[in-house]
Amino acid sequence: MHFLQKLKSLASHSGMIMVSRLAGAGIGFLTQFVLVKLMGAHHLGLFYAGSSLAAVLGVIAAQGYPQIAARFVGRYRNKHDDALCGSFTGHAMREGLIAATIMALCVTFWAQFWPSFGPDARVTYTIAGFMVLAVVTLNILTNIAGGMRLFALSYLPEGLLRPIVFFLLVAAAGLSGFTLQASATMLMFALVTGSIAVIVAILVSRRMPAIRWRQDSPSSLTWRWRQEAWQLILLAIFTNFFADVGILVAVPFVSTPNIAVFGLCLKLAFLAGYFVQIGQQMAVPDMADARHTGDGERLRRAALRSIVLPSAITAAGMVAVYLFGDTLLAFFGPEFANGRLTLLILLTAQLLRALAGPSAHLLTLSGIQSINLGVATSSLLILFLASAVLSPAFGIEGAACAVLLTYTYWIVISAIALKKLREPSVDIVWLLITGWRRKPARSHPAE
Repeated sequence: MHFLQKLKSLASHSGMIMVSRLAGAGIGFLTQFVLVKLMGAHHLGLFYAGSSLAAVLGVIAAQGYPQIAARFVGRYRNKHDDALCGSFTGHAMREGLIAATIMALCVTFWAQFWPSFGPDARVTYTIAGFMVLAVVTLNILTNIAGGMRLFALSYLPEGLLRPIVFFLLVAAAGLSGFTLQASATMLMFALVTGSIAVIVAILVSRRMPAIRWRQDSPSSLTWRWRQEAWQLILLAIFTNFFADVGILVAVPFVSTPNIAVFGLCLKLAFLAGYFVQIGQQMAVPDMADARHTGDGERLRRAALRSIVLPSAITAAGMVAVYLFGDTLLAFFGPEFANGRLTLLILLTAQLLRALAGPSAHLLTLSGIQSINLGVATSSLLILFLASAVLSPAFGIEGAACAVLLTYTYWIVISAIALKKLREPSVDIVWLLITGWRRKPARSHPAE
């Protein structure tokens, strides 16, 4: 028993969670390599499209409740208000699953009757549609667990367990001599996701107050939950699922085999982006405390920490791709060797994201979510328009340039928004050139 308690404490430690997330990303990379060898470009491109569709629709169906779960569940937990905690969870799950069911039926109808789809595409997209139910469950309940400070349960199932199990299934298929089609791979991925969602649901239900599935909260309170959550849907898509959005936006303008090349390059670039995301997320608690107390120097140090290491890792990746990119991508298959320039462009976008610092997080801390909504909405619109213009003319390089333009716009508009709100800038240019002039940040004791 003592050993199990120590193991649980170790798994809940932030450092161990960080290592587990990096391990999950590494296993995901190995999975991509095995998939390329087993599927070929056409089926891999179709699988990327289907899995990205499930991920993005899952975020939309969750309606932003995962993004506010930590705040409201944490508040009700501190107040020992089990009734409100159970009501919030029941409300979020009920509305999320209803939306997911509607989306699953709509995707199924579209997949079965779209004239240009072959049998494999119809099955792949149908499975993706019903996978949205599992994605919604995971998105909501893992964030509920985070609000209850069950961090191991919040991060490990999706960040480590799912990549491991999916890799083992794919590897077993490879060792058995199977050549995987997109539909079979999508089925495996959906079954793994669904099984983990059920496990998480069981474990969360044992550790939290009883979920109140019936609508028993005041309408004013449920509307407050909806209002705050809905404003964060597009921000969640943009910050946490940009790779999936980038693939989906390119699908109408790029052939399926080229989607495989673009999707692989995007996922490789987001391995570097993963370090950027982790570095910025780790800075948020210190930034929040520093902003609250008006400690400008602490805020500056937190911002710098979130920039230096991720920027160095991304820059090193760019150098490696510039020198050895052809060889690296050809290792996946000869059809991927022409993706070197695409990968360089996408890594440039990640470097810009790293150098911009945690601007989006500081905007979130400002509490004015309508600004985040406007920034995310306009950024996604820029991505679609740029893809529509550049992808048909320049192929996957054009799709990569659309991503770069979108990140550039996002960085610039976020900096302008911070200035308008009289918040301190957190990008590398301001931190190094002006040195912040050592001005203290404004105190926000009321927030």
